[in-house]
Amino acid sequence: MAATTMPALRPLTMGQLLDQAVRIYRRNFLRFIAIIAVMQVPLTLLQAGLSLLTVTGVFDYVRYPSRYEGNLLGLFPPSTLAALAGSLLLNLVGFFLVNGVAAAAVTRAVGDHYLGRPASFLGAFRRIGRSWPRLIGALLLALVLSIGLALWWILVPCLGWFTGFGLLLFLWQVIVPVVAPVVVLERQRAARSLRRAWDLVRRRFWWVAGFAAILFLFNRLIVAGPSSLLNVVFRALILDSRGPQEAFGTLVLQTVVQSLVSLVAGLLYLPLQLTAMTLLYFDLRVRTEGLDLAFLAQGALGDPAEAADLLAQLPVPGKGHLVTWKEIGYFALISMGASGVFGVLYLALSLLLALLLLFSGAL
Repeated sequence: MAATTMPALRPLTMGQLLDQAVRIYRRNFLRFIAIIAVMQVPLTLLQAGLSLLTVTGVFDYVRYPSRYEGNLLGLFPPSTLAALAGSLLLNLVGFFLVNGVAAAAVTRAVGDHYLGRPASFLGAFRRIGRSWPRLIGALLLALVLSIGLALWWILVPCLGWFTGFGLLLFLWQVIVPVVAPVVVLERQRAARSLRRAWDLVRRRFWWVAGFAAILFLFNRLIVAGPSSLLNVVFRALILDSRGPQEAFGTLVLQTVVQSLVSLVAGLLYLPLQLTAMTLLYFDLRVRTEGLDLAFLAQGALGDPAEAADLLAQLPVPGKGHLVTWKEIGYFALISMGASGVFGVLYLALSLLLALLLLFSGAL
């Protein structure tokens, strides 16, 4: 691939940022999807197989309840327990492989493209170097932090109840996605990356939160939307089944179809999200750290390799307070707003299920 021209770094509006992300995504469509697919496809196929084993075990109880009278533990034979354990393990492994290794490679490719360096499938993996274990370490730290925030949410009256959900939501929808460019492009270590990402996004708190909300809603429509709709449809079909064998066939079909739909939707959306968050990282550094002026001062705009080195070597601001009371108030507002949105979505899905059941009964 021929070298691309490095774009003029400048502050972007939210619309320009999304437009630029879509443009980069379109130019590297197959490359980005291939990077995610290498990790995601084998894991999804294995997960679908284990899900079928679990469905078979549970359906056996539904079909032959007399076998389990007085022995409810029989509902979980060794094969079903092994499938459940394997499914949980695969979910954990998949989380780290996709959000660690594949996310690091896509972020590297986006950064290379944006800085004018040729991007390739193999080159993206080669150039992440030690970034992927650091990114996995950062994800582990985020999981540990999530446990602490969950305890804060559940156990601390008033303040925890009002802010815990917002803290968790902001962590996984804003801070963690920015960790990937921080680790890959700045070569930050895992222990520092979460704080560095937080220091970047807090400077434009509501603007970044709004940008992440747009991506989240897009994710709900593209990834979770089709899966939720299929789940509602198949649930109605199962309840309307005329016999155990027909219900079992519907359950198997549901497992296979939902796995394929989730796989395709994830392959289409995740590269776009990673591209958008990487560009958001560049925009934050341009707006708050003068990245564009530093590049001009060093004459790095014409040399992608020098620009990449300068990106990692720029000094970072002082730490300051971890969280201010004003930000605590922001998280409380996020908690209340997000709870309202999720409540509306839940009611909408419940209404859709009720309408499908009424429609199927009328037929």
